[in-house]
Amino acid sequence: MMRSRYWHCSPGFVAIVFVMTSANLRAESAGQPSAEPADAQRAVSAAFGSETLDRLLVMAAQFNEAELSEVISDDQFLRRASLDLIGRQPTPAEFATYRLDQTKGKRAAAVERLLASTEFGENWAGYWSDVIGYRVPPPELTFLDYTLFEKWLAERINQNAPWDETVRTILTATGKVKDQPAATFVGFHEADTTRLAAETARVFLSVQIGCAQCHDHPFDEWKRQQFHELAAYFVRASAKMPWNDSGEIEVKDKGKGEYEMPNVADPTKKGIMMTPTFFTGHKTEPGKSDLDRRRELATVVTSTDNPWFAKAYVNRVWARLMGHGFYEPVDDMGVANVPLLPEVHQELTDHFRASNFDAKSLFRAIVNSKAYQQRLPDHSSASTDDKPYADARTTKLRGDEVFQSLVTAINLPNVTPPKTAPTKEIRFPVPPKSTKDLVSEAFGFDPSLRPQDISRTLGQAMLMMNNDQLQAQVNAKPDSNTALSKLVATEPDNAKAVSNLFQLVLARQPNDMESKIALEHIGTGNSRGESFEDLLWSLINSAEFTTKR
Repeated sequence: MMRSRYWHCSPGFVAIVFVMTSANLRAESAGQPSAEPADAQRAVSAAFGSETLDRLLVMAAQFNEAELSEVISDDQFLRRASLDLIGRQPTPAEFATYRLDQTKGKRAAAVERLLASTEFGENWAGYWSDVIGYRVPPPELTFLDYTLFEKWLAERINQNAPWDETVRTILTATGKVKDQPAATFVGFHEADTTRLAAETARVFLSVQIGCAQCHDHPFDEWKRQQFHELAAYFVRASAKMPWNDSGEIEVKDKGKGEYEMPNVADPTKKGIMMTPTFFTGHKTEPGKSDLDRRRELATVVTSTDNPWFAKAYVNRVWARLMGHGFYEPVDDMGVANVPLLPEVHQELTDHFRASNFDAKSLFRAIVNSKAYQQRLPDHSSASTDDKPYADARTTKLRGDEVFQSLVTAINLPNVTPPKTAPTKEIRFPVPPKSTKDLVSEAFGFDPSLRPQDISRTLGQAMLMMNNDQLQAQVNAKPDSNTALSKLVATEPDNAKAVSNLFQLVLARQPNDMESKIALEHIGTGNSRGESFEDLLWSLINSAEFTTKR
């Protein structure tokens, strides 16, 4: 089992690794493009892979090769990679196929299958929907539905569209959300200039400039003027808000207007006119249309010369896969936030840029690494520190991942109650919540939070114990037609049935103690079916079921 070490950088490592990286980092810190030619960048990208990543981590964290070679079992790897990439545990059939593969590269082949699955895009579209949606204040006249945005984004992710192209589309989309789902970001923020400035920087750059709206940032380098220069890019955007249908939100050009930074000294007086200006100094001519402004902003935000864009994406992906980001929280790469393993972060960022923002290439390098495949240590007792562990950590599953795991384990149906008709007293009734909505709401969290700030709640326990659709699946009676009833009916051997149930729910075999306890309970119960119901109930209510390990 790999042990955690404090980060230390040897002189040899500096000489070997930082020859190229330090020059790029200095250039990026000044907002300048990397001096490395494009052909050289492509060569760096082609040469970068999981083995390179492992070598970097060995040198940075001072692991020896023996420690790093002690990886988890094949079954544990498939569960972890499946949860991270497609948002659910593997099915017994997927396990069976995987176990039959005796080739040396079976793990890499499994990663390719997961990356090629449509569930990969759906899972990570859900992640980005949560990143955006958890900070969007609800409008007064409608309820926001991210379904169209998630479907559009899932298709982009599954096509492996370059991340810079996807973000440019999100920042520049116009029209109705139902026709142009990418307009969700601007539309759901009601085209509010200050909200869009703060969230564009936070979501896509991991820059917390929102605090500079009223005054210079007290703990970072950002000035109030910089915040309002960024807000000026959105001054001509408008969002027509409909009644009770967020798909009808329409983003369009106001046709006129320039942005003024409010006069805080005397709010009754005219503010100061702002020229749209990005952090790197890029300026946009006043008088331009809304679309021209947002296109220019999108171009500089997603540029390879931007020192934040690629690094922010890499940090988020690393944090989700490894359980701890290079920067925590992941949406704050400010100067006051000391990074962990900065040289590894930089090398991954260089690779991501050089690959033309190929997201799957980044996932492939991390998931195939031995560092990712280590047994997860229990850092729960020391989760509030910032020690730079190079190994992965246990993480809680997001709400939609919990739902998909319940679908896989017990065929949980997604039931949506009928809509409530408007009345004179309630003109805008709350849309009915589906089973997926309820599970996602109970187990959901803002992905930008630090891991130690994500807690388990009483509401989660109550839903797992009391939800009607869920409880209906914890039924062993023959006429229930549940996965459990079929298992109990087709497998008379209690030991095999217990083993199959553990495989179905927790994607692993029970250990000796678990088998002993389960078989004793089944043997002493009044009803075999009810005893298996108890066992299933306990498994889906275990912390392990909702945790990546």
